[in-house]
Amino acid sequence: MTLPENWPVDFTAYNHLTFLPLGRKNKSIRSVGSKHTKGLLGRLNDYFERAMNELSQEDIVLFQTFLYGSHRGGFPVAIDKNEDVYPHFWKPTSFLWKEYNKNRGIPIHHDEFYSQNFTVLTKNELENYLGSIMKDYMFCARIHDSSKEEWIQHINKCFFKHPLISLYHRNADVIEAIEQSKKSPLLFIMKNPEQIAFWRNRIEIIMRPFRSLSSAAFEKGFSGTEDTVVAVHGENEIIRLTSEDRGLAVTYDVAGDAVSLDDEYNVVLAAKRLATTQRQFEEIIDENEEVIQKLLVFFKWKSLLKYHEVHIKEIQDRLCSLTTYQLNEEQVLQKNDHFLSFIQNVSQVKTPNADLEVGSIQWFSQWEFPDVTLLQETNKFTYYMDPNEIEKKLTEINAKIENELHKQRQVLLSTPLKIGQITFDSNQMLRLLTLIYTLKNTETQQSYVQILEGVSTNNIRQKELDKIPAFGLLNSVKRKRIVTYLQELQNYQLLKKEKKGFSLTPKGKAIRRLFEEESRRI
Repeated sequence: MTLPENWPVDFTAYNHLTFLPLGRKNKSIRSVGSKHTKGLLGRLNDYFERAMNELSQEDIVLFQTFLYGSHRGGFPVAIDKNEDVYPHFWKPTSFLWKEYNKNRGIPIHHDEFYSQNFTVLTKNELENYLGSIMKDYMFCARIHDSSKEEWIQHINKCFFKHPLISLYHRNADVIEAIEQSKKSPLLFIMKNPEQIAFWRNRIEIIMRPFRSLSSAAFEKGFSGTEDTVVAVHGENEIIRLTSEDRGLAVTYDVAGDAVSLDDEYNVVLAAKRLATTQRQFEEIIDENEEVIQKLLVFFKWKSLLKYHEVHIKEIQDRLCSLTTYQLNEEQVLQKNDHFLSFIQNVSQVKTPNADLEVGSIQWFSQWEFPDVTLLQETNKFTYYMDPNEIEKKLTEINAKIENELHKQRQVLLSTPLKIGQITFDSNQMLRLLTLIYTLKNTETQQSYVQILEGVSTNNIRQKELDKIPAFGLLNSVKRKRIVTYLQELQNYQLLKKEKKGFSLTPKGKAIRRLFEEESRRI
């Protein structure tokens, strides 16, 4: 950042100071005030003359380029609209990586100034204070050539070189496997429960370094963050990066070109513990050969079901259709046919990548069961692992579902649906569902109730809603009961309440089509 050329004002008497107008509407400086002020400025000028003499020519150029570009300039001093010296110095970060409108003055933002009032300091206090400030300014001068974004990118690269972050990325699969294995329900059916309990308790210590940051922080650092805050600390020559969204804060040492974390750990010890934890758990796995063999059987089942996936997909689709026509959604077939229930459960089991070594912690961690008792059921259905037998069984199941689907449709068409005290036949249900289908969310619940009640209001007549087949369908029912019936239809998942009115659910649409097809056939 270079200050606009029209802002800095120099006075011959103070050749090591440069005065800047403070305040958006303060754009010029004619003089620099009272006798007291001149004495203060003289002391400041003397100090900065000595300070500049102690700098190398290269550092002087850096300082001047940082603030004024190719123009000569001294230490910046703020002058307010009354042409008095503002009693606080600007922090150098007020000028770092910032752009100012050259047609306005510098706005007064108190957080951009040091809190110390320098006009009340003794000579020695002032010199010590100015010494620390010059360190801040020279640090910002040395880093200003690279943009804020370039520093964030560079610091982010250094973040990934940090020993803990590097260790995490070298062992990310093991770390994830340990976290997943700790929660695996398979642990509760394995031998040596005391050893497993000890292993799980040890994880809380072992994983502490790898839980010190979020997984997003470990994986991405500051990449893709929009809330990254950069704070510069010149006295210590460090830059702080923080991202609240990612829960990440690092300190970058410019001289050492290295990042440190707020929570540092003994990385050598962490690496040893990680390797030990992996080895100990894989020893537990080796001691549970029976469980491993049962898991391997699931690989065979998954492969078998994959081979018959077209047939199984057809079964799943028909089961879905069956539930569409079941108002109680009771899974009768699954209860009566245990093999159907078994293959549905097997399809939900997630198995590891086939490339992983059997018995490794990565392999074990990728098993996901809806219910581990499935492991006990594999032997019950060994008979169906024969290609011919499973083909026959799947064909039989398909036929059962098709038969049940036909029966369910017939029951729905022939059995009146009782809602509260009212019984609806298929024709009445068609009229009611068609009302919802036609009006959807164009009318309020009150309008729906009036139509079903048969109330011929002016609004209903104008919209010709009194000509709808469902008009007066419930004219013998009290209004509050009609509202209850609409609620019951929601409970049956035939319709859903919208912000205005109602709409048919996919189930409601399917049943309406069934009733409509039946009415046409008749």
